[in-house]
Amino acid sequence: MLKIKLYGVLKEKVGEEIKMESKFKKIEDVINFLIKKSPYIGEIREHLLISINNKQASFDDIIKDGDEISIFLAPSGG
Repeated sequence: MLKIKLYGVLKEKVGEEIKMESKFKKIEDVINFLIKKSPYIGEIREHLLISINNKQASFDDIIKDGDEISIFLAPSGG
């Protein structure tokens, strides 16, 4: 089982947490799945921060069953 946790505006657009059987090989696959659920994620894709099991990750990182993926929008300031 794969757990995908979303925070901030992502949580509002998609939902707080998604649990599903792992059918993805890389973070890139998860992001593409989320874009289908909410095209907004595609618009902000380059600003996403991702972790796997509380360790920073990239779109190319491999995922496995049992992983917890957290996705955040990078903070901005002014």
